[in-house]
Amino acid sequence: MKVKLGPIVGQASGSIGALTMSHNRYGVYGRQRSIPVQPDTLIQMNARTRFGGLSADWATLGEPDRLAWKVWAQNNPMVDVLGDKRVLTAAAAYVAMNCRLDLVGEPTSDTPPIGASPSALSACSIVVSKLANSAVVTFAPTPIGANHGLFGRACKMDVPTIYYVKNLMRYIGCSAKNQASTMAFLNLDTYLGTLTIGETCVFWMHVMDRVNGAISPPRQVRTQVVA
Repeated sequence: MKVKLGPIVGQASGSIGALTMSHNRYGVYGRQRSIPVQPDTLIQMNARTRFGGLSADWATLGEPDRLAWKVWAQNNPMVDVLGDKRVLTAAAAYVAMNCRLDLVGEPTSDTPPIGASPSALSACSIVVSKLANSAVVTFAPTPIGANHGLFGRACKMDVPTIYYVKNLMRYIGCSAKNQASTMAFLNLDTYLGTLTIGETCVFWMHVMDRVNGAISPPRQVRTQVVA
C-alpha cells in the first residue's frame, strides 16, 4: 500500500497494530507487519534467479552503459499507483527491462531502448474457457508489429468489486513477433490457479518490443470464466 502525505502529516514510520509504515526513494508505503509466506513455487524461484543474475550483471557494466541507463531512466519515469511519476535508479531500470526480455526468451541488452515505447492496443476482447484452460484474445491492430509481441498479465478476483489489481497481476505469456489476431494464452491454471465458471478475471494486454524490452501501457479487460 502506498500513501501520499499532506501538510498535516509529513512523514510516517513505525507500526500500528499489524500495519507497518516505511519509505524508500519512491515514497511512503504501508505493509503488513507479519512475515509473508513464501511458497517457493517454480515461477517464484525462477524470478529470484533472474533478478539475482541481472543484478550481478549490472555490477560488470562499464560507466558509459551505466550513464546511458541513468539518462534513460530520467527520461522515462514510471507512474506509481497514486499517479505520481517516479524516476528509477539506473540499476533498477536495467534490471526491470532485462528481466522482461529474459522472461520472454530474448537476449538481454547492456544498453537501454532507443526511441519511443510501443503504442497500446486500440481494441481487445478476451474469452476465458475453463475446459480449454485458456484465454483467447482478439485484438487490434493486427498483426501487432514486426518486432512486437502481445505480452499478457492476468489475475483472478475473489471479490469482483476490487478494482486495484496491479499487485495481483501475474505474467501469463508473450506471443511471437508480428502476431496476428486471434491468439490463445494456454495453461492459465499454472499462473492463476484452478479456474471456476463465473469467476471474474482481469487481464492487462501490452504490446512489447521483443528486441529492446520496451512495453506499452496496458489495455485492461475484465471478463468472466465460461465453460
